Amino acid sequence: MKAAIINQFGGPEVFKIQDIDKPNIQPDQVLIKVKTVSINPIDWKQRNGNHKLILGSPFPIVLGYDVCGEVIEVGSEISRFKPGDLVYGVLDNKYGGALAEYAVGHENCFDIKPENIDHNEAAAFPMVALTALQALKYKSDLKTGQTVLINGASGGVGHLAVQLAKLLGAKVIAVASSKSEQFINQFNPDTFIDYTKQDILDLDRKVDIFFDVIGNQKFPKIKHLLTSQGIYLNLNYIDTMKKMPLYKLHQMFTKKKAKAILMKNTEEDLQVITKWIKEEKLKVSIDKTFSLEQIREAHEYAQQGHNKGKNIVVIN
Repeated sequence: MKAAIINQFGGPEVFKIQDIDKPNIQPDQVLIKVKTVSINPIDWKQRNGNHKLILGSPFPIVLGYDVCGEVIEVGSEISRFKPGDLVYGVLDNKYGGALAEYAVGHENCFDIKPENIDHNEAAAFPMVALTALQALKYKSDLKTGQTVLINGASGGVGHLAVQLAKLLGAKVIAVASSKSEQFINQFNPDTFIDYTKQDILDLDRKVDIFFDVIGNQKFPKIKHLLTSQGIYLNLNYIDTMKKMPLYKLHQMFTKKKAKAILMKNTEEDLQVITKWIKEEKLKVSIDKTFSLEQIREAHEYAQQGHNKGKNIVVIN
């Protein structure tokens, strides 16, 4: 099968398009023919080698987690899917494996693709929607009427977090540049802040949750913005865990908390996302679309961090 592989860590130039063996499935796995893949920050961070101490260097590596495709084969223990089903989800292998003509994942990685979205949208939704949902609903226990500040509201997780926070009954302060104001306003935040014109550290109100999607703020600097039991959430899991000993010191005499977020594959959460997509309560925005042969350009563009929504790679 054709795949985008890397044989070393580095910049987008390390990608090569070549034929490799089609993956074999275990009894509890599903084989899909990949139609579309979306790019997330974790993809280019892993391409750079940021996670090699945790995941190793099992070259050749096929990157990519978000995927939409057709079920080709199911393991003997699989009951929810059958060949021919169109599914979407987040792969759970080391480094993912989505940037290829075929990919495998366990049953809880997938759900049936909603009929009211296309393949590109289906690949764009899973990781960002699950991350935003788990951050707001479970990590912070967001309640109706609370206020959430979303720093980096125009990106993949950011624009889903705005929508999910509103669905959960919160008031939303969306932070991005003025170039993204029109884009973000379609999701009806209560307040928009252009960080190039207003320093959010000087905000004249308290927030219950400071969701640092972009990861350029730190708990000690923003904790004055939090309510008495407010929560700081950072999407950069590894960096936040490294700083957690320092953050613990800042939590010693306060009920304010700093937490890191790491998305987990759960069948139930993806089904919640599917339900809201079917009800047209969630919308994902596609910024640019690339072919597999354009994977270098796709990663280079995504890594700049100025996209509005998600970037897609079309495989089949």
